[in-house]
Amino acid sequence: MKRSLAIAILAVWSTAVAQPGKAPPPSEGDKPKRQLPVEQPQNPYGPAPDDPYADPPPPRGPSPTPPAAPSPPAKAPAPAKAPPGAKTPAAKTGTPDDPYGDPATPPATTPPPVPTPLPPPATTPPPGKAGPPPATMPPPGKAAAPPAAKTPPAKEPPPKEIVPSAIPSRVTLQDLTAIQGLLAVQRLDGWLMFDRDGGNPISARLVSPEGHPSRPWFYLIPAKGEALALVHTAEVRQFDHLPGKKLTYQGYRDLAPQLKALLKGTRTVAVEYSAKAAVPSVSRVDAGTLELIRAAGVQVRSSDTLVQYTKAIWGDPGRTAHYVAVHHMVELRKDALAFIAKQLAIGAPISEYDVQQRLSRGMTMRGLVGQPPVVAAGANTADPFYVPTAARTAPIKRGDLIVLSLAMKVDKPEGIWAVQTWVAVAEAVVPEAARKAFETAALARDQALALIADRSRKKRPVTGAEVDDATRAFFKKLKVEANVMHRTGHSIDNDFSGGGADLDNFEVKDTRILTPGTGFTVGPGLYFPGQFGVRTEVSVYLAPAGPEVTTPAQDAIEPLIK
Repeated sequence: MKRSLAIAILAVWSTAVAQPGKAPPPSEGDKPKRQLPVEQPQNPYGPAPDDPYADPPPPRGPSPTPPAAPSPPAKAPAPAKAPPGAKTPAAKTGTPDDPYGDPATPPATTPPPVPTPLPPPATTPPPGKAGPPPATMPPPGKAAAPPAAKTPPAKEPPPKEIVPSAIPSRVTLQDLTAIQGLLAVQRLDGWLMFDRDGGNPISARLVSPEGHPSRPWFYLIPAKGEALALVHTAEVRQFDHLPGKKLTYQGYRDLAPQLKALLKGTRTVAVEYSAKAAVPSVSRVDAGTLELIRAAGVQVRSSDTLVQYTKAIWGDPGRTAHYVAVHHMVELRKDALAFIAKQLAIGAPISEYDVQQRLSRGMTMRGLVGQPPVVAAGANTADPFYVPTAARTAPIKRGDLIVLSLAMKVDKPEGIWAVQTWVAVAEAVVPEAARKAFETAALARDQALALIADRSRKKRPVTGAEVDDATRAFFKKLKVEANVMHRTGHSIDNDFSGGGADLDNFEVKDTRILTPGTGFTVGPGLYFPGQFGVRTEVSVYLAPAGPEVTTPAQDAIEPLIK
């Protein structure tokens, strides 16, 4: 009977020991053990202050031999020493390699101290994770077999930094597979690009023929197969660098038959066309050419979405070039305002045209090209489309409100436009009416950016028309919607009026979705005819993680007199 009872007790005890993640109940001489601190990575910024209550840190170098414990009854044999170079696995409780990163696992809770610390078990799983079952106690009279030495895993390189705002690459015509994938999503048989004498800047930018062809040409990217071109025999060499077969024509008698041959087997193509000119920036192909395409038995659809995912994408080189332009633009704006302040301080005459020409010379010296700078003073600020000229300019006087509107890019093929509008006053104190109007415009700008950021965070699309509606609703709530004279913003890429979605439900209804990798301006304004006008405009890059405002955002009118 006693023998059976002993066997049953031993079986229950063995089952408890074998359960994963649970240790056998401690005996009198095997009390809970306090885990020794794991060696911390060296702090690159210097040692931490001494903690008078902390345990002494273990020495650096190979794993130290734990201090021998007093001879407790029924002491378990110590694990065999690992071969040189092998690391004893232990729970990661130290700080991660990145001093600013979050810990990989929650910090382990320190068990209550005991007077007799013993070495920790060979493996201790992190809190909340089940580890391998502990080794069972050997039968009486048999020595414990030393654990098999395991080859330590190769040290993994530190993980690469995850950049949530990775820059989408620009898709070019050489990326045939990518474009054909876009065609498949759009259920199109091809994308037919056309230009005559530079009338279609979208096709001209994407195809980039050498020189400046003046005769009509077509370039077809089919959903399957290689690209095809139809060009005049006198200009065929200007398309030699493009992939695909070249068809030619000599005159109008050849054009229609050759276009039909080019489109053979094609039912639906995308063209730079917008139904009822709903999106003028994409509506570039004339009605007569559309009739030729339809006469070949092909249906025409708008290429607006394709343009957004190709031409409108900035890419890494374009984004870099944009920030270069932003840097120069900010410096030119500061120089112009300082020049105005200096001239007023010494009582020297200065006009809007003087400041504009100073800005234009600065752009040329810095390798920039762009729109003629807008310099408006006094009542001219109430006209959002005012541009000074030598024949039409006004003097800048003390007390005048001044609006600078700048748009420029690096004079290189990858140059992306940078745009900004800034408001100053030639006085030490900002007039109250102008201050309130500018604060309202700045709040509307921030409302638009907040909407875009919120949709990006929630992974939900937002159209250009929606952003314009939100801005206009904010103005309407404050009863100043009658003082709005233009859309909230427009797309920017290699062209000032880019191929992406405009923030517009005022001049046109742009229902295109804002696409990551593209850029645009956000520039609401309020105008009071015959009095003054204010506008705050910034450039924005839409990264996958949300909008990045690339130019300084002005929050208050800048006084020039100190």
